[in-house]
Amino acid sequence: MKPLKRALTATLLLMLGTLANANNTIPGYVIKASGDTIWGTIDYGGIRRATNDEKVTIITLDGTSIQLKAKEGEVLGYGIKPLLGERMDYLYFTVKPAVESGFFRRYTKGAKYTLYYRMMTANMGTVESTSPYYVLVNAKGEYAYFGTCTICGWKKKMREIMQEDTPEVLAKLEDLKAKDIPGFISLYKE
Repeated sequence: MKPLKRALTATLLLMLGTLANANNTIPGYVIKASGDTIWGTIDYGGIRRATNDEKVTIITLDGTSIQLKAKEGEVLGYGIKPLLGERMDYLYFTVKPAVESGFFRRYTKGAKYTLYYRMMTANMGTVESTSPYYVLVNAKGEYAYFGTCTICGWKKKMREIMQEDTPEVLAKLEDLKAKDIPGFISLYKE
């Protein structure tokens, strides 16, 4: 039974890969700077589903292809619904250093905070490390961008955004480990 299961899985993956290579679009939407939403299909760049960090291309329901550039203020965000997955929403953030500005995927949204993330790879000579970089947004719309390395100062940045929270929450933040950030923020889904 295992060889049959492996063969079926390999066939399914091959079919999905062929489909993805044949058509680099996926159902979705963009949110223009005006707040208007355009529905259609997002050109996501192929099987790797790699979108550009500065622009997004949508093919509208009438077949028109529109490329919107985030740096120029044409688009705020976009969303897609993969064939076999959940909806993914992205929002553009201008962060420092500017080279790290881009679209971040929403991880969790609550009444107090919304957490976005993007995986980033740092190359330090012969060592390459990929880790999540986050944008934490409070109810006022203030946000902080931070990596989770040991010298990144991520607790300080979180503290700045959460400064008006209760002393109990801020005390829990002091004991937080980087790997537990998403779980900590999801506690506030009031």
